[in-house]
Amino acid sequence: MRSIELNGCKVTVLPVIKGLVSEEKKVQEAFDAVMPDVVGISISKEELEGLSHKEEYEFIEPSYIEKVYQANLETFGEVRLPPPCYVRTMDLCAERGIRLIPLDMNEELFSETYCEKVGGIELLREAFFSSRVHRMRFDLSSPEKFVIDWDKRINKSRGLRELASLRERHMSDVIERLSKGCNKLLVVVELERSEGVLGLITE
Repeated sequence: MRSIELNGCKVTVLPVIKGLVSEEKKVQEAFDAVMPDVVGISISKEELEGLSHKEEYEFIEPSYIEKVYQANLETFGEVRLPPPCYVRTMDLCAERGIRLIPLDMNEELFSETYCEKVGGIELLREAFFSSRVHRMRFDLSSPEKFVIDWDKRINKSRGLRELASLRERHMSDVIERLSKGCNKLLVVVELERSEGVLGLITE
């Protein structure tokens, strides 16, 4: 967790590992330490809406790649969908009356950007990756190193790297705007995007 001053606001960035149940404690501790006025979360408005429908959690069916990710991440503890770090963030905001803002692109913008950046050849490479990901060996020395290693391989093509960078830019722009209207902003962002977001808001 790292804090910076931005437009007179204390912005605290909390990197989280999607899926690990143990991340709930990290989120709770960050809320207690920061006592934010506003919280930003690195998902889209549609994903945030989906999180609010807890009665549908049991029907979530992970994709094949998500199942492989989960199997590797379970090396470090219990894994659950939707990501407990995001669910706990939503619950704490509701309990404490804190405004919760989605930071990521909405579905329409993401789809447009994806189609613009990811070409046909890269789609074939992505399909090839999916077909052999279960045979790959990842860095399992720590959950953090696994997540970074996974992300590097998932976003290996130029188009997917550019897409990830544009997501980081979008999130940093939203953080910039939010910082102008509050005193303490807590940003809950997936570990693999956190360094990029931090770099952009500290430029």
